[in-house]
Amino acid sequence: MHVTGNLLSGLWQPTGLRRSESRVLSVAFTVLLVILAVTAANAVFGLGGAEVVKPIRDWLSSAAYILVAAIVALRAIRVETHRRPWALFALGLSLYAAGNVLWSFWIGNLTHAPIPSICDALWLTLYPLSYAGIVGIAHVPGQRRVPAGVWLDGIIAGAGLAALGAALVFHHIVASATGSHVAVATELAYPIGDLLLAALVVGVLALRGWRINRIWGLLGGGFLLLALADCLYGVQVAGGSSNPSSLTNLCYVVALALLGLAAWQPGGDRPRPRLEAASVLIMPACFTLTALGLLLYDHVHRLDGLAFSLATLTLLAACLRIGLTFRDLQSLAEARRQAGTDDLTSLPNRRQFIQRVREAIAAARMTDGHLAVLMLDLDNFKELNDTLGHDAGDALLRLIGPRLRAALRTRDTVARLGGDEFAVLLDPRPDEAGMVQVAERILAAMRKPFDVQGLALRLTASVGISSFPAHAQDDGELLKRADVAMYQAKVARSGYEFYARERDTHSVEKLSIAAELATAIEQDGLELHFQPMAETRSCRIAGVEALVRLRLSNGRLVPPLDFLAAAEHAGMSRTVTRKVLEIGVAQLAVWRAVGYDLHLAVNTTVADLLDVSFPTEVGAVLAAHGLPPDVLVLEVTESSVLSDPARIGNTLAQLGELGIRLSLDDFGTGYSSLAHLKSLPVGEVKVDRSFVSRMCTDVRDAAIVYATIELAHKLGIRVVAEGVEDEDTWAALGKLGCELVQGYVLSPPIPADELEQLLNTNLAQSDREPERVMIGA
Repeated sequence: MHVTGNLLSGLWQPTGLRRSESRVLSVAFTVLLVILAVTAANAVFGLGGAEVVKPIRDWLSSAAYILVAAIVALRAIRVETHRRPWALFALGLSLYAAGNVLWSFWIGNLTHAPIPSICDALWLTLYPLSYAGIVGIAHVPGQRRVPAGVWLDGIIAGAGLAALGAALVFHHIVASATGSHVAVATELAYPIGDLLLAALVVGVLALRGWRINRIWGLLGGGFLLLALADCLYGVQVAGGSSNPSSLTNLCYVVALALLGLAAWQPGGDRPRPRLEAASVLIMPACFTLTALGLLLYDHVHRLDGLAFSLATLTLLAACLRIGLTFRDLQSLAEARRQAGTDDLTSLPNRRQFIQRVREAIAAARMTDGHLAVLMLDLDNFKELNDTLGHDAGDALLRLIGPRLRAALRTRDTVARLGGDEFAVLLDPRPDEAGMVQVAERILAAMRKPFDVQGLALRLTASVGISSFPAHAQDDGELLKRADVAMYQAKVARSGYEFYARERDTHSVEKLSIAAELATAIEQDGLELHFQPMAETRSCRIAGVEALVRLRLSNGRLVPPLDFLAAAEHAGMSRTVTRKVLEIGVAQLAVWRAVGYDLHLAVNTTVADLLDVSFPTEVGAVLAAHGLPPDVLVLEVTESSVLSDPARIGNTLAQLGELGIRLSLDDFGTGYSSLAHLKSLPVGEVKVDRSFVSRMCTDVRDAAIVYATIELAHKLGIRVVAEGVEDEDTWAALGKLGCELVQGYVLSPPIPADELEQLLNTNLAQSDREPERVMIGA
C-alpha cells in the first residue's frame, strides 16, 4: 500500500485535504486501478463465458463510474480553484453512473428495453454538464480577448475532428437506426454529442496554443476516449449487438478514470497563444487536410450531409485563417521594421544599426573585408534644445538624416543612436584618405545653415572613426572605440579623430568626468586660476583671464581641456559659465576694493549666447558686487557666432548696450574673421597663439599678426596677443602697436593668492623696462 501511495502521489496532488481524506482518496484511486486492470485483462484475454463475464463487467463498470463521480465531487467540495466547473463534472458523472447502474441491473435485463429510457436521460446529461465544465476550466479571469486567428484554429480543429468522426461512424448509425422518431433521435444524440464534445476539447486546446498541461492532457484524453467508446458502441449497435464489447467497455472505464485523475492535478498555467510559432499551425493544418480529403472522397462515395457540412465548414475556416496569417505576417514585418526605426528621424535606430554592423562583420570575416563605424555627436545640442525648445530640437534632428545621407554612398548606413548621437557604417570602408573625406563631407554638411522655425542654425559636430579589424573584432568594441575617438575629437576640437590605442589609456576616466563635474558644481568643486594680461609698452598688468579648473574627488586638479568637452556633451557648459562668472566677479570685486585696477575676461559658450536671459544674468552678477559693466570682458569664438549669427548677434548687441566689453577670441582661425570684425559689436580681438608663437620665426605668421593689428586699429578695436612665450615676441608686438599681451613669459594661470603677489611686484616695477619686469615676474 505504501508503494502504491508513492506511485499515486506522482499522479495526483491532494491539495487542501485532511490526512484522513487523503487516505480515502488514495484508497479510491487504488480500487479504480484494480478495476481498470481486471477490465483490461478481460478485454485482452477474454476470461470466462458471456454468462459469467457480463455480470462481473456490469458490477465493475458501475463501481468504477461511482468511484470517479465521488473522486470528482470531493475535488469540487474541498478545492477552491474552478470549484463550479468541477461540480458540474461531478454532477454529470454521478448521473452517468446512475444511468449505468439502472441499465446494468434493470433496464438492460428487460425483454424489450425501451428506447429512450430513463437511462438515456441520465447518460445524456453528461454532455451539457461537461461542455459547461470545459468552458469554465478554460476561462481565465481577466484574460484579454483571444485573437480571431486563434478562434479560427479552434473551429478548424473542432470541425475537422467532428467531420472525420461523422464520416466514419454517423452514416452507420443512421442506416441502422430503427423504431420511432424519438428512438432514432436518441440513438443519434450520442454520436452528435460526442462529436461536439470532441470538437470543444480540441478547440479549447487550439485556443491554448496547443500547450497542454496535465489537467488538459487528461481531460482531453478522457473525453476523446469517451467519444471513441461511443463511436465503437454505435458501430456495434449498427451491426446488431445490444451490448458493448469488452474493448468498448474498457474505453468507457478508462475514459472516466482519466477524468477523475484530471480533477486532482496541480493548477494549470495561463499560456497566451503564440501566433508566430510554426508548431501552432501544425494541428490546424492536419485537420484542414483531413477535411479536404473527405471532400475529395465525397466525389467517389457520397458522404452524409453532416460530415459534408462539417468538412466544408473546416475548409472555410481554414481559408479565413490563411488570410489572417498573411495579414499577421505583414503586420509582423511592419512591426519589425518599426522596432528597428527611429520614430523621430525615420533612420535605423541603435538596435537595427548594431544588427547591421554585426552582419557586416560576419560577412567581412568570410571575405577578409574591412568596414568602419563613424560616431557623430552634435556640439552644444542640449543647450540649443533647452534654449529654443524641444520642438525646435526635434525639427533640427529630422533635418540631419537627409544631410548625412547626401554626404554618404548609397550603400552606407546612417542611424540615430539616441539624442543627438548618430552613427555611420561604411561597408566596405575606403582607405584612410577616403574615410577622412567622408568625415569632412559630414562636418561640412553640418556647417551649412539649417532652417528651423525661421532661424538659420549652423552646427559643429565631432566625429570618431574606428574600423574592423584594425581597431576592434566585434560590434560592441567597434562602437565603443568609435565613441572614444569621437570624445577625443570633441576634446581636441579637431572635428574628427581616428581611434588610437595609445590615447585610450585614460578613456574611462575621461568618460567619467561628467559625473565628477556635476558633483563639483553642487559642492563648490570648481576653482579659478587667473592668467594676467599686461600692457605691452608699460608692462602694467591691466587685466586677468579667468580659467576654470575641476577639483576631482581624489584631490587632483583637472585643466579645462580635459573636462569642458564633457561639460558640453552633458549639457552643463551653461552651468559652468555661471559658476565662473560668480566666482570671478566676486574675486574681481575684492581686488578692485584694495586698489588693483583690473578688468576680468571670461570665456563664453554657444549655450550662453543662445540663452536670451544671459545678458540679464551677467548684469545681475555685476550689480550684486557693485562693479561697473566695463570691467568685464566676455570672450566669444567665431565658431560660436556661426552657430546662429542672427540670434547670437542679438545677444551680443544686448551685452554691448549694457556696457559689457566683448572680445573675439582665437581670431584668425575661422573662415570669415575679417567679415565678423565689421559686423559684430566687439571692442577687442585676441590674436590666436598659433600665429603669435611663431611670428618671430615665420614671416607668414608675422604678416598675419601685423595685418590683424592694422585692421583692428583702423576699426577702433583693441588687440590682445595670446601665447607670448619670450621677450623677443613681446618686443616685436610692442613695435607693431599691440595693446596687451598674455602668455607664459608673463605668467601661467595661477590661483588668486599667487596672482596678488605678482600684482604687488608689478606695481613696484611698472616704471622699469619690459624685460626687467618679465624677469621679475
